[in-house]
Amino acid sequence: MNPDLFALLTAVAAGDALALPQRPVVRTRIAASTAFGLASLSGAVYATGFPPLSWTIAPWLALVPLLVACAALSPLRAAMAGMCWAVTAAIGVAWFLPGMLSGYFGLSPVPSWLATVAVVGGLHGLSVSAYAAWVAWLVRRRAANPVLLAGGWLVCEFARANGGLSSPWALAAYSQLRWTPMIQIADVAGPYGIGLLIAGVNACAAASMVPALRGRRPVLATVTIGAAVLGALLYGEWRLGQSVGDGEPVRVAVVQGGLSSTENASRYVAMTTVVQADLIVWPEHAIAAYLEEPSTERDAVLGITSGGRTDLVLGAPHYEPSASGTRYHNSAYLVRDGRIAGRYDKTRLVPFAETTTYTPGPGTFVLPATALRVGVLLCVEGMFPDLVRQATGQGAELLLNLSNDGWFGHPVPARHQLEIATLRAVESRRYLVRAAATGFSAVIDPYGRTLTESGFDTREVLTATVRASHVRTPYQRWGDAFAWVVIAAVVGASLRSLLVRKPSNRRRLA
Repeated sequence: MNPDLFALLTAVAAGDALALPQRPVVRTRIAASTAFGLASLSGAVYATGFPPLSWTIAPWLALVPLLVACAALSPLRAAMAGMCWAVTAAIGVAWFLPGMLSGYFGLSPVPSWLATVAVVGGLHGLSVSAYAAWVAWLVRRRAANPVLLAGGWLVCEFARANGGLSSPWALAAYSQLRWTPMIQIADVAGPYGIGLLIAGVNACAAASMVPALRGRRPVLATVTIGAAVLGALLYGEWRLGQSVGDGEPVRVAVVQGGLSSTENASRYVAMTTVVQADLIVWPEHAIAAYLEEPSTERDAVLGITSGGRTDLVLGAPHYEPSASGTRYHNSAYLVRDGRIAGRYDKTRLVPFAETTTYTPGPGTFVLPATALRVGVLLCVEGMFPDLVRQATGQGAELLLNLSNDGWFGHPVPARHQLEIATLRAVESRRYLVRAAATGFSAVIDPYGRTLTESGFDTREVLTATVRASHVRTPYQRWGDAFAWVVIAAVVGASLRSLLVRKPSNRRRLA
């Protein structure tokens, strides 16, 4: 990064641009119990931005009580308030988790709740607690300002969404899928750019109530964030007028069997025989049979494509012998003209649920269907932008997300999974076809708009027309470069606040 550019970003983040003398900042006095209550309220309001309520406006104001609380607390107590926020938000967004763990792993209620507490505290609470403590520390150093607080939230979300036990569930960006112009900047900055704007508006609102959060130039910070939001909307409107699908029309069909069990090959075959399409997609784990071994199920599946009338992509298990023993894979197959024409082995496995059973694949995402090249993402792989970038880098012209959401046991988390996958279409400017065993299945266009969608726990066949796309978006080319620039600026501003001696009130008044 250019040193002068980094210095400028650091100065803006620290609130030093065009700084003028200011009066001393007086910390807001709030009782600890009130502060924790504000943090819990903040988490509850944030959760309303996601299914089942999906109030798009809520996250734009939800962080205000948390920031106000942090400004009145010590860093240690602010960290505790951050954990309160995470727990409350998790109750609102992932209330189904204990029941899901019981159903999936066969756990009794007590271990399921203990596991839920560990997941919430470890995957979500730690990052939010660190952010809250950092905000309180900035206030004590008289270094807080809205631009820096927004950048810190990006760091918080980025840390939560990446790493060995990453959890991108309920990132702020995924609450905005209904605001189509706003989400278009995802092809430049991914989900983190949208979250940055949301946090910036929250920080400005909180600063209007708490002087300690305003920084040296509150008007400049407010204008900067307002201009960024307006710029994002103008960019989105412009992007919506651009054409990205440059291939021939391709008719796709999604078959949703309405069963979470893998013992349903006959149902899928029966539902598919009446379908007329260039590409037919079945969900993850659509059948239990190994397609390399002779069986009645195998013959029925391969027979669907006999005569070359269509291609079929479906989820099925796979195994291969090795020197260390048999390796099992969660796989997707391409079937054409009565034979297996390609296979993808799942790369990003679910911790504990899959890592003890399956071996990750080599990361070859693309299957060469007749009409276009498809990039396959199995289940939760649709949550990770880096996997989509790998797929498009390998030449994927269409994205397929095969999933089995029956283990959720409820339509609310299944809806959120669909919304998360939807943003991958915008980031890559590719059509996305999602096939889920029990729903929600859908076909999404390159702007994040739904062309067709199934119900939950229903038997349906969806059809839509898609086109190949060869667009190379900035996010495909440079990945999370925008996020890393913001992270570097936040770290630089924080180090500067640490190294520069805290001004005293006496000096300020002199």
